[in-house]
Amino acid sequence: MSKRKPRLCVIVNPSIALTLLRKQWSLWMDNGFDVSCITGPGPEQHEKVHKLGVKTYVVPVERYPSLIKDTISLIRLWWILLWNRFDLLHISTPKASFLGALAALLSGHRKVIYLLRGRPYENMSGWRRKIMNFCEWLTCNLSSRVIPICRELGEVVVKEGLCPAHKIRVIGSGSSAGVDLSRFTRTKENIATGQQIRKQFGIGADDLLILFVGWLRRDKGTNELVHSFESLSEEYPNIHLLLLGDYEPTDPLEPAVVSLIEEHPRIHHLSWQVEPAPVYTAADIVAFPSYREGFGNVPIEASAMELPVVASDIMGCRESVKNGITGLLVPRADSGALRNAIKRLIDEPQLRQELARKGRERVEREFRQELVWQGHLELFCELLGQ
Repeated sequence: MSKRKPRLCVIVNPSIALTLLRKQWSLWMDNGFDVSCITGPGPEQHEKVHKLGVKTYVVPVERYPSLIKDTISLIRLWWILLWNRFDLLHISTPKASFLGALAALLSGHRKVIYLLRGRPYENMSGWRRKIMNFCEWLTCNLSSRVIPICRELGEVVVKEGLCPAHKIRVIGSGSSAGVDLSRFTRTKENIATGQQIRKQFGIGADDLLILFVGWLRRDKGTNELVHSFESLSEEYPNIHLLLLGDYEPTDPLEPAVVSLIEEHPRIHHLSWQVEPAPVYTAADIVAFPSYREGFGNVPIEASAMELPVVASDIMGCRESVKNGITGLLVPRADSGALRNAIKRLIDEPQLRQELARKGRERVEREFRQELVWQGHLELFCELLGQ
């Protein structure tokens, strides 16, 4: 009689987060797991993982607090877990993790891995911060293991008493899933698409393009970046700024910044792309002045694409960017420091090349997705006693 496959269930939200796992689904199934996932609605995303052999359940989860809707989501999660006994739960993304941990407790699931991607409440204070800290504490304490995606994040939650130190497990050098070097490499196809993007926006071969990737919102440092670029553009007539991402209405930009994005002849905007790698090849410098990050995937993607990075000196970015080696770190929310760092890279092409080369080498050495995936798989087997 054949032995039953261990049953693994991933709880994540929204459904677009399923793309973060990509080839991990196949890796887990190839290593003997029967894999399911619970996530929000999104037929296209569900269909993609269905084709791989993953069973999915739809549970809508509100991004922001809503007592009634969150209670309904919790009940639906509990019901699914109650009738589908899983050997291991893998929870990630803030709201899905909190509700998933509660549903695991109520349904009697005891083997839970919490992938701590970051703290959206990092810059909150007062009673809101206390509530979020309590939710984090509860999620960590209901989990068997907690995987912070950077070392500093793990140290902080332990120091603040939110997670017992013995539950922390950092995989390799950090990140949520590593970098897929089959995607983030300067292939002929990616370079050709990047050249088309430059041509589309009238960016010449001798012009310098600064790229930002992420939500266009205040806490991504978009205001400071646009102001810095406006100042630099008066000094350098051959520089351009490309913003790759969508506006976030819950954390809006300054009206003056929105006007600059729309009206400045050398500021360009592209909506989010499912495959951003070709856009990186169009750029010469990547700017990532975020206020908070769990790790900062954009900097290591940029390094994989052989680009120098200017990023904020914050938790997460301090590990995704090696200051002076793969990029430059600047104080958070400091337009002047950001301007000076970008100016330095504009003025020093040899430095750009050196940072880019060492960045690619570091990604190959420390952040290949296979290294991160193997670490997760080993932890799964450890918890299951295999």
